[in-house]
Amino acid sequence: MALKCREEVVGKRFLSVSGCTKLKIDKIREWGWRSGVIRAASHRDNTNKDLQVLVEYDGVEWKRREWISVYGTSFKLFFVEQDLLWFQREVPFSYDTLQENSDNATSTSVVSWPVITFTSLISSVVLPSHLYPAECLVDRELVFIDYDKLETKPLQEIPINKECLEARTAVKRWHEQQDGQKILLTTPSVLVGYRVEVYRSQGTTQWYTAVIIGYNETTRDLTVTDDTVLEEHNVDPTLVQMRLIGDGVVESIMRGENVGITPRRSRSTAVLQAQQHHHHHNNRQQQHLPITAEFLMALVEFM
Repeated sequence: MALKCREEVVGKRFLSVSGCTKLKIDKIREWGWRSGVIRAASHRDNTNKDLQVLVEYDGVEWKRREWISVYGTSFKLFFVEQDLLWFQREVPFSYDTLQENSDNATSTSVVSWPVITFTSLISSVVLPSHLYPAECLVDRELVFIDYDKLETKPLQEIPINKECLEARTAVKRWHEQQDGQKILLTTPSVLVGYRVEVYRSQGTTQWYTAVIIGYNETTRDLTVTDDTVLEEHNVDPTLVQMRLIGDGVVESIMRGENVGITPRRSRSTAVLQAQQHHHHHNNRQQQHLPITAEFLMALVEFM
């Protein structure tokens, strides 16, 4: 059964082509495709003409991320991740363990392989049905195929063999990401107390860890406490990428199990950091600053 594709773009992979050169279909592989991940967005509506997305490009340091205007004049094509399907692919692999006297021997095995399909937000070129872009899991090879010839495949039907072991792991991780996002958006009430990674769209660090302490049914914002500075933030998971922390947490929640709250920093550590934040030391004496509400909250938590 095919997974219902989620509408929000954060956390999804993308493909884009820009420039002023005329695009020739017979040279589609030479169009200067760029790929990467969307980490944040300015609007929930993907069709909003003012939509901007914060992207990290493949092969580029994350600090060189940038906000781009999807519907601006620079893009000729902009595709976002849609689904995970399967196609027949030739996968070269070494089998020198089977032929000890031929260290460089290779064989070509045709296997069913998972690919990410895409849907277009912008397309100034009409692509033939047999030349739609897709990205292979694991090695991220960009292929151009007929989506109508792709098939769905449940995880339990993926063969466990040498060629598909990495693909099986990647598929499981992909489905876990989709389920985790679904939980964040549709059942936030069960997540109070759970720990998450939140993408930091500004600053010198890429992610910060936090604990979910509440949610707003009207705005759909989640209220989290930043582990680093013990500050509260309201985060919209449709606009900023978030990830649940903990092995098997997503799977357990999907099964309706009560897995408990993922451990956070020790309370004594929280109090110590609050004390350090509100006290100043010099070589002659310790100068005590007024006790703040933040320090009292940490102290109450410790007690």
